[in-house]
Amino acid sequence: MRVLQVTDNYAPATGGLERVVQLLSHELSARGHEVHVATLSRTDAPDLEAEGPVTIHRLSGLTRHLRRFSADPNHLFHPTVADPVLVRRLRELVDELRPDVVHVHSWMLHSCLSLRLPPSSSLVVSLHDYGIACAKKTLTYKDSLDTACSGPELRKCLGCAKDFYGAVKGTALTLGLSRTRLDGVDLFLPISDAVARACLPGVAAERIRVVPSFVADSVAQVGPRPDFLPDGDFVLFVGALGEHKGLGPLVEAHRRMAAAVPLVVIGPRRADTPELVGSPGRPVIVHGSVPHPQIMAAFAAAAVVAVPSRWAEPQGLVAIEALAVGTPVVASRVGGLPGLVTDGVTGLLVPPGDASALAGALDSLLADPGVRGRMGAAGRVDARRYFAGAVVPQVVAAYESLVDRRSAVS
Repeated sequence: MRVLQVTDNYAPATGGLERVVQLLSHELSARGHEVHVATLSRTDAPDLEAEGPVTIHRLSGLTRHLRRFSADPNHLFHPTVADPVLVRRLRELVDELRPDVVHVHSWMLHSCLSLRLPPSSSLVVSLHDYGIACAKKTLTYKDSLDTACSGPELRKCLGCAKDFYGAVKGTALTLGLSRTRLDGVDLFLPISDAVARACLPGVAAERIRVVPSFVADSVAQVGPRPDFLPDGDFVLFVGALGEHKGLGPLVEAHRRMAAAVPLVVIGPRRADTPELVGSPGRPVIVHGSVPHPQIMAAFAAAAVVAVPSRWAEPQGLVAIEALAVGTPVVASRVGGLPGLVTDGVTGLLVPPGDASALAGALDSLLADPGVRGRMGAAGRVDARRYFAGAVVPQVVAAYESLVDRRSAVS
């Protein structure tokens, strides 16, 4: 098959979504498929690039004028409406490639929906977050992080998005989403049941397949313990240093814990990053930018990994990566996390935002190395469900079902 992956950001941009799309592209290529990637143009990368067998097409459109609205300069911004110049570039690429599948992963969907695909091409959309239902992509209403939003309603969403983005950006994104029609999508691939329930009410079941995000089969092959880690046991957090990730409750839980161990925090700071101050007896050690191989080695070295998200985490690659190297996870019982962490088997689940419950769960695991070992062993086995070798065949099967359907019609 010939597959065109479409995503707002691709390497050299870094992040969980970028890693998944890059890994999927190369895994498909390794299985004999011809893979191209269409993504937004960047000043730090060529417009056309061969990344081994995968060809990257970086396309310019009117969205280049919106870069000042991007909160992160490393990640480019596509609005929730079609970019007419980008639509033209995509149409030219599709006409040239004639792909069997156009697989979209982000808000470039809003330009792809304006394409008139060839009769032999199918449109597939992976839902990695709540971005087709929520302008914030988080399904949280204003500051109510611990309670999922009841769902989109224009007046409510306008107020929420304006509070988050400001009046201009918030209004534009919300109005764009409210006018989006998804009839042209042949198949949705939400990464969890939580995302499917929130984003696809009323969509026919035959247009939905839950296919999780995944990690490389080699992810559990980690290097030596990084020098920046403290000696002995420690609790590890990896992710954006924001309140939606539960960092505030985690810092408070760390202060309350009976076990005086370091808390190691790895991730980029945000405007809402809480004060990250420990004490000489129980320090909080912060690292902003760490290469992914060293993050994996840190997961393996940690006594416990904390994933205390307050928002409805769509899935949780951090939890998968920690389980893959045999480290138990204490996670919030919210979003897609309960589907990853089996309470009492591969880790413990706690209510989101509950610092006392989080402290108790962390203490219980730190106090019992035997339980940690059993949970770690179970986690290694369970994480294989999310390895590329298990998930990529599901993606290929989804593609083939659409190709077969179109062949039968023609």
